[in-house]
Amino acid sequence: MEVQVLQWFERALAQKPEQRRLWLADQDMDQGVRERVLRLLDADQASGAFLEETAIAEEALPPEFPKVGERLGAYELLKPLESGGMGVVYLGRRADDVYDQQVAIKLVRPVHLLAAAEFRRQLISRFEDERSILARMSHPNVARILDGGSTGAGIPYLVMEYVDGVPLTDYCKANKLDVRARLALFGKVCDGVQEAHRHLIVHRDLKPDNILVGENGEPRLLDFGIAKILEQEPLPTDGKRHTSLSAMTPAYASPEQVRQQALTTSSDVYSLGVMLYQLLAGVRPYELGGLRPSEAEAVVCDTLPDPMRKMLDKAALTDGERKARRAQITPDLERIVAKAMHKESARRYGSAQELADDIRRYLNGEPVLAHPDSTAYRMGKFVRRHRFGVAAASLALLAVLASAGIAIWQAEQARRAADDTVRVNTFLMDVLKSSDPYNTGSDISMSQAVDEAAARVTAGFPDRPDLASKIRFALGYSMISRNKLDTAERELGLALRESRAAFGPEAVPTLRIREGIAQLRKQQGRLDEAQQMLHDIVDSFEAQGLQSEPAYYVTLANLGEIHLSRDDLEKAELYLGRALALPPPPQDGQFAPTDRAVLKQNLAQVAHARGELVEADRLYLESIDELERVHPDGSPELATALSNLSTLRDEQGKADEAFALIRQSVEMREKAFPSGHPTLITHWALLSQRAVAEADGGYALTAARKAAGYAEDLLDPSEPLAIFAQYVLAEALLFQGELVEAEQRLAGAEIQVEKMPPEAKNLRNLLSDLGQRLCQAPKAGSLPRCGG
Repeated sequence: MEVQVLQWFERALAQKPEQRRLWLADQDMDQGVRERVLRLLDADQASGAFLEETAIAEEALPPEFPKVGERLGAYELLKPLESGGMGVVYLGRRADDVYDQQVAIKLVRPVHLLAAAEFRRQLISRFEDERSILARMSHPNVARILDGGSTGAGIPYLVMEYVDGVPLTDYCKANKLDVRARLALFGKVCDGVQEAHRHLIVHRDLKPDNILVGENGEPRLLDFGIAKILEQEPLPTDGKRHTSLSAMTPAYASPEQVRQQALTTSSDVYSLGVMLYQLLAGVRPYELGGLRPSEAEAVVCDTLPDPMRKMLDKAALTDGERKARRAQITPDLERIVAKAMHKESARRYGSAQELADDIRRYLNGEPVLAHPDSTAYRMGKFVRRHRFGVAAASLALLAVLASAGIAIWQAEQARRAADDTVRVNTFLMDVLKSSDPYNTGSDISMSQAVDEAAARVTAGFPDRPDLASKIRFALGYSMISRNKLDTAERELGLALRESRAAFGPEAVPTLRIREGIAQLRKQQGRLDEAQQMLHDIVDSFEAQGLQSEPAYYVTLANLGEIHLSRDDLEKAELYLGRALALPPPPQDGQFAPTDRAVLKQNLAQVAHARGELVEADRLYLESIDELERVHPDGSPELATALSNLSTLRDEQGKADEAFALIRQSVEMREKAFPSGHPTLITHWALLSQRAVAEADGGYALTAARKAAGYAEDLLDPSEPLAIFAQYVLAEALLFQGELVEAEQRLAGAEIQVEKMPPEAKNLRNLLSDLGQRLCQAPKAGSLPRCGG
């Protein structure tokens, strides 16, 4: 309990003094803990004035606490400098006449000496850790430890290099540093952090106040009081790593630190990203003051910050400074900061050194390594945030595979004897004519039909493994598009066995089936296997001199796409470029006329990810032009291309054009599924929320009614996606001031969400938040839920 009390005490200290008691009263905690925290706050207030004067109010301090003028070893205490959550720092001097030197002397915060023996033991352990950590490092951008020990009463202290400087943000502001100068200075900060990381030390409390810049312009990294040496820190039995009494600063803490998960040096990289954001934008990416811990956690872990250029509007800058800063914050800088602050630690820079190197590449005019998340990754994150939409999202992402499979299947059949073509096409037409929305615009509702077709293959072609393998291949590829991966595994496995028997292990039909199995491995998340299979297939085509085969082109394109999905831009560009460089096969039914446009879309994503926005723009537009020529009335592929271009327009600051493009994309998807499809629910719902953000309430309501309508037609009302559609409609109605219907829709969603398991807390939280916003609206007092 002692540790819990001190955790809450430190959180209370992080609030403004006048708000601490109100903040504490609003927290969910045991009353006994609350009372003990209040007593600590009273004691802290009684002793708090001692830092404002050079003389300490002795009656407010424990009698054993050192006083100004006393000596600690060879050093004399001169005056207090500052106070943090756990310690106080004094200015001191060497007092043994050996040489004259000013130092900083750090001691335990006096109020903590009033705590129980167990907590005092932890404090002493922390000081010993800090002394050990500092002793391991020697770097011009890290404050050095000079000495340490304990007073006669057993109070530990550290003697450190005295840095006569100001916090990082204050220094930049006082010296009116432009963006380039701030970046150069920040690179040195990263160097200091890298020195800690080189010794396997995670600082865990990086913030501007812990980085002082002297008159010589050199930053010094301070305060390793809650740092840890990774190799000496076992994971607790409860699976959470409690950050030294939770003494971290939440505004700069990483998502994994806020969640009390295992930390690596990547956590410090996140904190560096927050500081860099603040240095460039003039404000922090998040403001957490006054939030409950759970609310702060949700902001840090789940909310993406606005672009820095947009946040400049909130910064305390003159109009001239704001204009100059906005001109200097380029898309590359936005990407550098976004990579450092990525919610997933594995997708940040691998070290502080990598961040510093990318900053210096930028300053030298060289290409930076930071780039946007791939489309596949962004969709994956959306699915994980909205698990109820996973089936619909999978269908939207994978449907293109079905078209490729059927197109190539048809191409190969064209080279067969007429009787075989008739025999096979008759079979396929009976069972697959509605399976491919990219060709037919039909609803994807083929599960039962495809299963029946698979069962009929053996009976229908008992003497023709060559034909049976082709049909199973088409069926298996179609099953991938519907996320029936187990069934696809069975059919493609049988197809491969039959094709090897009929054609041989290295024949083109067999290689094509192997390519289909590679796509299956990709969808199963077995990316290493998929990538290696595709490489092997390319090698086999090239060893046999079969580069003119359409299947070789398809394999190159898919290999480039898988490298793109893994953010390996260099190899993605290599294989996509090789595919694009091949002579287009004749338009005789053996080649999909939109495949080259899709290739250009993928190359555009490579350029986009690299920050080469002009090149990305060119490729996106070329692809869209080619798709429009083939599908003048629109297609799902064209809808995807328009969506990608919308993202680029957003990054270019062209919000109106971006919104128009995403509207066109969603409306086009609806035409591709004339009988409706669950994917449309997700697309229309997200478009409605975008319209609310653009303050287009009328269109937001139209889009929301579309989403809700499709949900009512296609889903059970208790399904999460159906509930989400009702939530979006209620939100749009609230935005338009139609409060009565908004409450009705919200009430219906609340009834359904109660049928869901307890784990569906995100959806419950959305509805709860909307209910609160609804009751805060003007004239909401007449609503039943709001007291009417």
